Amino acid sequence: MAEDDLFSGESVHVEYKVELPKKSEKYMKTVVAYANGNGGRII
Repeated sequence: MAEDDLFSGESVHVEYKVELPKKSEKYMKTVVAYANGNGGRII
């Protein structure tokens, strides 16, 4: 992933999170779905 992609804001392939939500089980399901999606990367 290019540095430009990381700093150009959120998109289909880039999503930012500041902190872990209180309902972490739901959050983790979202993380897994994102990683298994169309080119999602977790950095």
